[in-house]
Amino acid sequence: MNQLTRRDFFKSAAVYSALGTVAPQFLTQTVEATTQAIAGFNNDRVLVVVQLAGGNDGLNMLVPYSNDAYYNARPGLALKKERLITINDDLAFNQKFSGMKNVYDNGQLAIIQGIGYPNPDRSHFRSMEIWHTASDSDEYESTGWIGRYFDHECSGSARPQVGVSITKEHLQAFSSKKGYGVSFEDPKSFGWKEGKGHDSSNSFAELNAATSNSDSNIDFLRHVTSNAIMSSKEVHKASEMAGQEMNRRGRTPLSRTLSNVAALIKNELSTRIYYVNAGGFDTHANQTGQHDNLLNQVSTGLEGFQNQLRKDGTADRVTTMIFSEFGRRVNENKSGGTDHGTAAPMFLMGENVNAGLHGRTPSLTDLDQGDLKFTTDFRSAYADVLENWFAVDPVRILGKKFDPLKIIG
Repeated sequence: MNQLTRRDFFKSAAVYSALGTVAPQFLTQTVEATTQAIAGFNNDRVLVVVQLAGGNDGLNMLVPYSNDAYYNARPGLALKKERLITINDDLAFNQKFSGMKNVYDNGQLAIIQGIGYPNPDRSHFRSMEIWHTASDSDEYESTGWIGRYFDHECSGSARPQVGVSITKEHLQAFSSKKGYGVSFEDPKSFGWKEGKGHDSSNSFAELNAATSNSDSNIDFLRHVTSNAIMSSKEVHKASEMAGQEMNRRGRTPLSRTLSNVAALIKNELSTRIYYVNAGGFDTHANQTGQHDNLLNQVSTGLEGFQNQLRKDGTADRVTTMIFSEFGRRVNENKSGGTDHGTAAPMFLMGENVNAGLHGRTPSLTDLDQGDLKFTTDFRSAYADVLENWFAVDPVRILGKKFDPLKIIG
């Protein structure tokens, strides 16, 4: 028999329906045994990460309205007080962020000011890579911080869907040595698609004939196929239980995505971390209307998500983290926008957070080449989530010590 390689198998890319009928016996038995072995896994705490991709302008979201330097730097973009919702004598939310002000007033939102890292990189790709891997700016990691959490703490589950990324592509944050985490845009359509000109049943027949002396390629294919069966089965089960709850809430893509996450949590998909992406924040030109619209979508979506969790009785199990790969420069540009900057606010949302303002507000006059100097390392927020939400040692995941912020109770 010719050796079945990883490349050959991925060319066959069988659909989920084929998996249900011709999957090798040793794999379906493994799935059933694993499902039985970890009953109650879905009772674990959940983290939802919302990534504001493109570089969100934190200064026009959380506005230092009492600071003259803000208005001097942004004669065209600065928001007047009538367009703000005040938090205290110095800071206010953009009025388009009113939904999050409601969450804040309900004691379920922590605002971390001046989030960033040393020697910041203003490239979208590289800065996002730093956030996803929790590396220093001069280090390159092959695994993501969430992937390392899966490797260290979730190996006993044997379920790939301990991490779910509702995005077009698999995220670097999920990269791990053991292959945990799945990605899809629509839970109902999640599965494999059959490749052209390849007989999937032959591929499975070859796998079924594998012996205990199989080489590493076969072992790898066992793992991949088992993961595909298990994750497809679990996701489809949860989405079928959710039924009409899927995609029914919200007029924007983010609201619909978060309603799907809420439905999957309610219907017991055994996932610890969900990852959601909201794009469009790279506002180099004509920022005002565009950014206001984005903030309104994010604010409405997140408030609705938190309200739905509360209605579903799952809010005490869920903490949500909201971040962007960098902020924008302090000064507006000549195109009515802002260019890539550095530090920006970050949020932790949920019933178990110490609500309010945290960290030091960055100076608008003591700058780093025109950019804000960060006052809180983002990995201290990661350390807080790891230690105080998931009850694991952050050093094992992050590779070095960062003091947890102690925002999560």
